Amino acid sequence: MKKWMTCLILGAMLTGLIACGDAEPAEPSAGGEAAPVQEAAAAEEEADVPEETENPAEIDELPSTKDYEGYTFTVLSHDLPDSSIAWKVVDIYTEEQNGERINDAVYERNLAMEERFGVKVAQNLQNDPYSVATQLITSGDDSFDLFQTNTQDQCSLVTQGYLLNMSELEYINFDKAWWDSTSIKGISIGGKVYYAIGDSSLNGKKATWVVLFNKALMKNAGVPDLYALVKEGGWTLDKLKEYGEQIAQDTDGDGVMTWGTDVFGIGLQHEVVIPLLLGDGTKLIDVKEDGTYDYNLNSPAIVDAMEKIHTFLNGGDRYILNCNDYDGKIASQWVEFRNLFMADQIGFFMGHLGTVTLVGGDMNSDFGILPFPKLSEEQEAYYSTFQYNNAYAVSVPKTASDPTRTGLLTEAYQMLSHTTVLPAYYDYTLTFRNARDTDSGEMLDIIFGSRNFDISLAFNSTTNMQGFLQDAGKAESFNYASEEAARKKLVTKSMDRLLETILSE
Repeated sequence: MKKWMTCLILGAMLTGLIACGDAEPAEPSAGGEAAPVQEAAAAEEEADVPEETENPAEIDELPSTKDYEGYTFTVLSHDLPDSSIAWKVVDIYTEEQNGERINDAVYERNLAMEERFGVKVAQNLQNDPYSVATQLITSGDDSFDLFQTNTQDQCSLVTQGYLLNMSELEYINFDKAWWDSTSIKGISIGGKVYYAIGDSSLNGKKATWVVLFNKALMKNAGVPDLYALVKEGGWTLDKLKEYGEQIAQDTDGDGVMTWGTDVFGIGLQHEVVIPLLLGDGTKLIDVKEDGTYDYNLNSPAIVDAMEKIHTFLNGGDRYILNCNDYDGKIASQWVEFRNLFMADQIGFFMGHLGTVTLVGGDMNSDFGILPFPKLSEEQEAYYSTFQYNNAYAVSVPKTASDPTRTGLLTEAYQMLSHTTVLPAYYDYTLTFRNARDTDSGEMLDIIFGSRNFDISLAFNSTTNMQGFLQDAGKAESFNYASEEAARKKLVTKSMDRLLETILSE
């Protein structure tokens, strides 16, 4: 069964549980003896349906009962203002049910944690949780169990030796469906995993790069079924360019494409060079199990990919609207950029999945969700990646007084999120105003199923990989090879020191 359908079914079951509460059992049917007959017929019909083999990754292997006698399981994370609607932390704690899907799912998960393990889930939200975590850990304070923050902050804690190796914690099993196993392979250094992306952190989903498309503009321009194109394996950068050109309209006929007046085929920003490059499954720095690594930035495949991306980004003034070109020229630039998509003035919007929350509430036209395109049709699969400064992961501080307890509760927290919070998020995303189609659900399965995590971007403070790639993508002439050669020594020295620090712990 497709994960999106599983999630929607689980979401429906969750909604039913919330609605029913402690309702009394239903009264016998008025037909008296008819009910058992109907039940027998239903059972016979059900018996004809072949049983599905249970996926080992979905099996609950935690202790059936373990009473921690009211222990408070505390997650430290970000206290963001209400204006940060896309990133506001709403997945840790809520006092009560209120009918809102994610809120009630969080409540149900926390209630399940309490009933099964005798713990209460609590949150400690701070304006600067990184500094708070650093202070608490260095002082030996064990007042929080999990740290939930973006991967780049997690990396800073790793280099300082402040986190436990989660792969050594009893009960943690990264092969389970509630952990993002594909990204965790990229996070692992010599078999050590100091932070991980799981189903409890919705910002780990929202920060994923996707392509939104305006269905009205696609229809008007005669663009074929994009969902079918993705499923057939033909959704490529060339197709994105072709359809972007097809959609673009110089509405006022003045020969100049103008923000707020004309219709652009594609809306993007400099940062898209990263998801486009990693969208072919490549690793810029590929760390091996033994702690060594391959430096791939000068490989022919990456050089060719960067040249193709550079050509795409710099040859489309007529159909591409690059938001970064308007830095300092338009007030509330990012808000107005999204407004263009909502006003049917951008066909394809290349951004993070949290954009659904930002545009869906007021957008009249239907929109859909697609993975980032392949660089060529020969590529076997679609790969997605994150905004590393926004993708939240969880880690365990080295001050944990009972690592076995922390391992069990962390695994349970992710596992129970998989059957409550994740289905609610799928349901919310796919029915949030206009992204209400089952095809987008299949797209989310593709997007979440193969997320390509590159360690050089997570440790960006050390490598400055993001700035380098963005500059290479927007340069007037293609100078990637020479720029890469000039900074190779700096990157390799940084990676050598980084791996030596981590592997020596």
